[in-house]
Amino acid sequence: MISRVRGTLASVRADRVELTTASGVTYELLIPSAVLGDLGEPGSDVELHTALVAREDSLELFGFASGADRELFLRLQSASGVGPRLALAILGTMPASRIISAIRSRDHAALQLVSGIGRKTAERIALELADKLDDLGSGDRGTADPGPAPGALAALRALGYSAIESQDALARARRDLADETADTEELVRVALRHL
Repeated sequence: MISRVRGTLASVRADRVELTTASGVTYELLIPSAVLGDLGEPGSDVELHTALVAREDSLELFGFASGADRELFLRLQSASGVGPRLALAILGTMPASRIISAIRSRDHAALQLVSGIGRKTAERIALELADKLDDLGSGDRGTADPGPAPGALAALRALGYSAIESQDALARARRDLADETADTEELVRVALRHL
């Protein structure tokens, strides 16, 4: 199993990056959109925690900022109907603490902010995982304001942009806005420049 990859950021696309290791091997990793803003520019040194997902016809490597995010990604997939792409979208929409809090409190509306999750899927995730996240932290931090990203994502989706377009634009907007206090409206305004 590949648990971490450290290397130089070779390229960044909407939902994936390429990292070139010191030995010259380049890995393509699918990552949550929330991680994009923290990676820096191509040429930066990056270390990501990884999960390898094997299927009959493919091997995909997913990258995360922390081991806790990787573990949450794996747990999310244990809910029926949640595959790796949907688990990645969940982690790209909300911080891990907010996801845990939403699942434990059965906050279906919060889970439905994620593109691809409807009412029934949100209910199923909460039902199947509410008692399986105890070792991942309390999730109490997630009861605080999760920031402008979920609202900004919902606004862009309401304007008719796809989930990938919206997440990419938001990641670019976060890079443009070094100010951490940007509100939802400002984040949407800057993200629209990238669409």
